[in-house]
Amino acid sequence: MREILFRGQIRKKGEKVRLDGSPVDGIWVFGGVTQFNRGGAIIYQTEPRIEKFPVHGDTVGQYTGLTDKNGRKIFEGDIVHCVSSRDDAHMVVIYEEGEFRLVLCKDFKDYKCGLWFYAIRDYEKEVIGNIHDNPELLKGVNE
Repeated sequence: MREILFRGQIRKKGEKVRLDGSPVDGIWVFGGVTQFNRGGAIIYQTEPRIEKFPVHGDTVGQYTGLTDKNGRKIFEGDIVHCVSSRDDAHMVVIYEEGEFRLVLCKDFKDYKCGLWFYAIRDYEKEVIGNIHDNPELLKGVNE
């Protein structure tokens, strides 16, 4: 049975900046999810104690039930470096038509345009970032 887990950001990367102008990283929380409204959601944790966190709804992603080659959990919206006998590319994890898939794209905003879709289990995968904190990882690759 697969673990049901979600993640979301309570602060997006760049919402706050340091004195030198560099963006402060986003803050991720993990747990169950409830109540989407007005562009937000609630992530709730039960360990080590029960807590609720309001998060940005567009950052919420579900755990795929899979880990990468380093044991890191893979979530929707992750950017993964994928290697197989025929491909070596950066791909985005999406959930579509009842299953998790990998999509090959030049810019994560294009992932819904029907570019190449791949079965997530067919690849050796390594999480290298996500579309919220690291969109630059997809710029200029896979061209």
